[in-house]
Amino acid sequence: MDFRDKVVIVTGGGKGVGRGITECFLAAGANVMICGRSAPETPPRAAERTAVFTPCDVKDYAQIEACVDETVRQFGRLDVLVNNAGG
Repeated sequence: MDFRDKVVIVTGGGKGVGRGITECFLAAGANVMICGRSAPETPPRAAERTAVFTPCDVKDYAQIEACVDETVRQFGRLDVLVNNAGG
């Protein structure tokens, strides 16, 4: 699929299945914001794109709002949300 220049949030996107999801979106041309409790040791990269991280505990509504706000601030919009993180 072509996600060229789409903006994606992946919760829990820094490790495990979430990291794989993040890398797939990057490879498809998307801009990806990882929202999670801890930053990945190395940011996911693919197709010369690197995911951006912002801290977020998905159990805290205010942090979820802040994550979306930061994504829109950096990329101008939000096209796709992947709710991968537990809670």
